[in-house]
Amino acid sequence: MTSNYEPIRRLPNMQDAGPSELAQRDNVITKLRSVFGLRGYDRAETPILEQTELYLRKSGGTLSSRLYGFTEPGGYQVSLRPEFTAAILRQTIDDMTDSNAVRIMYDGPVFRYARPEDEDGIKTRQFTQLGAELIGPSSPDADGEIIAMSLEGLNSLEIADTRVVVGHVGVIAKALGAFDLSERAKLFLINNISELNKGGTDSVFEKAETLGFVTNTAIGEAQASSDRTQIEKNIDRVLSNGIIGPFGQNIGQRTVEDIVARLSKKLSETDDPDNFKKALQMLSAITQINGAANKALENAEKVLSESGVDPAIISSCTDVISSAQVEGVQIEQINIDFGLARGITYYTGMIFDIYSNDNNSESHQTLGGGGRYDGLTRALGYDYDFPSLGFAYNIDALVACQRFKTNSGTNIYFVSPNNYGSVQAAVNKARKLRSSGKRAAVEYKNNGATSSSVQSEGESG
Repeated sequence: MTSNYEPIRRLPNMQDAGPSELAQRDNVITKLRSVFGLRGYDRAETPILEQTELYLRKSGGTLSSRLYGFTEPGGYQVSLRPEFTAAILRQTIDDMTDSNAVRIMYDGPVFRYARPEDEDGIKTRQFTQLGAELIGPSSPDADGEIIAMSLEGLNSLEIADTRVVVGHVGVIAKALGAFDLSERAKLFLINNISELNKGGTDSVFEKAETLGFVTNTAIGEAQASSDRTQIEKNIDRVLSNGIIGPFGQNIGQRTVEDIVARLSKKLSETDDPDNFKKALQMLSAITQINGAANKALENAEKVLSESGVDPAIISSCTDVISSAQVEGVQIEQINIDFGLARGITYYTGMIFDIYSNDNNSESHQTLGGGGRYDGLTRALGYDYDFPSLGFAYNIDALVACQRFKTNSGTNIYFVSPNNYGSVQAAVNKARKLRSSGKRAAVEYKNNGATSSSVQSEGESG
C-alpha cells in the first residue's frame, strides 16, 4: 500500500553518523583526552542551550549571525551553543576557590548556521568540538603550552606534517594605538582585517566613512565643524546651570555629569581622516606579512618602523614563538600571519590556526584554532579581567584526514539457532560469548523464523 506521507529528510547541511564513523570519532576523542589529561586538564561540561546573550557579547557579527536561537517556553532568549569558550569561562569563574591556574578540557556538539561565504570552511551545521582552556596565567609561557598541546594532539593521532599559523591581535592593537585613534576606530579596523585582505584600503575607508568613523569630503568636514560647534554650545548650556540644573541633580534618569559626558563623547566620535588613513596603510602592510616565523617577524619590525610605530611591540609575538619552542615545537612548524582574522572578536592577544599538509579534507578548512581572550570575563559581566586562553579542534575534520581507519569495534559473532538446535540454545551460546568479552548476537529472519545458516566472524561451532 502506498504511503500518504512524504519521507522526512535530513535538514540541509546536517549529517548522520554510522557505527564506523562513530567508532573513529570515539577513538580520536579518547586519544586527545589522554594527551590533555597528561598535561593536567580535567573535563567539564556545559549546557547545549544557553542564554543568547552569552554568545552575543564580544562574539562579533560573524558568529552572532550564525546562531540557532529562539524563545523558550519560560520566556528566555536562548541559542544552541556555537562554541564552548564563553560557557566554560563562566562556569570556571563561578566555581573558582583560589587564584591558581585552571586547566579544563571539553568536547561535544556545537551548532552554527553554515553559509557559503563563511570563512571557517565548515559546511555542516552541527559538528563536534574538543578543546581546552587555560584560565589564569597571563605569561606567554601559557601561550606556548597551548600551541604545543594542539600539535601533540595531532601527533597522537598520527596526523603528519602539522603546523600552526600564528597571528597576534595584541600587536595589531598596540600598533594602531600609535595613530591617536578612538577605541571604536581601532576596534573597527581590527574587525575589518578580512575586508582589508579582500577589498583593500579603499574599501575599508569607504566603509568607515559610511559608518561615520571619519569624514573625508569638504561637505562632510563643513558639516562636522557645524556639528562640533553645536555640541560645544550644548555643553556650555549644561554647564551654565541655566537649562537643567546643577551638577548632581537627576534629570529624569540622568545626572548633569552623564549628559556632559555623553555630549563630550559625541564631540570626539569622528576620527581624524589623515590619522585613520595612516593607520589603515600600516594595517594593510602588516596584515600582508605571512610566512616562516623568523622572516615574518623581521618583516613586521620593518613595517612598523617605516610607519612610525615602535618595532619593540613585536616582542609580544616573539615571546609566544619562543615559548612554543621551549615546549618542543619546531620553528619550521610555525608560520606567522598578521592578517589572520577571527570571526569571534573576544580575542586580545595571540591567535592561531592548526593545519596538516596531508589533510584529506577540504584544503581551506582548518583542523582547529584558538587564542588568548583576556578581556572576556569583563564582557560577561564580571568586574575584572581574567587572563585566559584556549583552543578547540574540529573533531569531524580530524576524523576525515586521518590515514588509518578504525572498524566499528571487535568482530561480531552471529549465532544461528539452526546450528544449536533451538533459539534457547543459540541465546545461551551468545550469552556465553558476551560473558567472555566477545560481541555476539542471535541471527533471526525478518519474519521471526530463524535463519538457515550462520555467517560468524571467528565462530566455528
